[in-house]
Amino acid sequence: MENQAGRPEVALFFPGQDREAAAVLARAFVNDPLVAAIVGAGAPEQDRIRRMTGLFGVMLADQRHHGQPTVGVLDDGRVAVAAIIEQVAHASSSIGTILSGITQLPALMSALGFDGLRRAIAALDTLLKNRPPEPHLYLNVLGVDPPFQRRHFGIAMLDFLREQTRKRPDLAGVYLETATEANVAYYTRCGYRVIGEFAPIGVRMWRMMQPRA
Repeated sequence: MENQAGRPEVALFFPGQDREAAAVLARAFVNDPLVAAIVGAGAPEQDRIRRMTGLFGVMLADQRHHGQPTVGVLDDGRVAVAAIIEQVAHASSSIGTILSGITQLPALMSALGFDGLRRAIAALDTLLKNRPPEPHLYLNVLGVDPPFQRRHFGIAMLDFLREQTRKRPDLAGVYLETATEANVAYYTRCGYRVIGEFAPIGVRMWRMMQPRA
């Protein structure tokens, strides 16, 4: 969807759109180093997409369960961008987070297999331990469907998040991680700065924060 000025607009997603959003995220992240390390980089592309669709489907279901928003950009009713965002009031323990999602373990096992699930839990543990301590918005996942890339749809999503934190003096800003080095320059141009590096399950990642305006 675009506004009168031609800029993409962010839309609220409803549960019936989650399956399409999961497929969009899977296609967008098919070559992401961290996700590939979890699902198995050596698998054929279509198999990775299938597994990742299951993984993102579980993540979106968990969003619904915890009352967190699912948003993105629509183009003529089709999901072009999907984002998983959390409001983080304080750092969560990895054990508590894993236990809270225990009902999703069968679906995760189906999507990832035992080894993939083990790697996912190990990665999640590292990610949780490295989140900023102050309240913030966490951009867990942002994916643009490949046919819609380079049309500023991702920028629209980042602008939306910046505006949300501008209205919230209780939030320090927007935090994200990326395992794709090219994304560092992209996010830097959008006002994010690198606040550290780490390597969950051996994958180099950058921690980035956009301070509240």
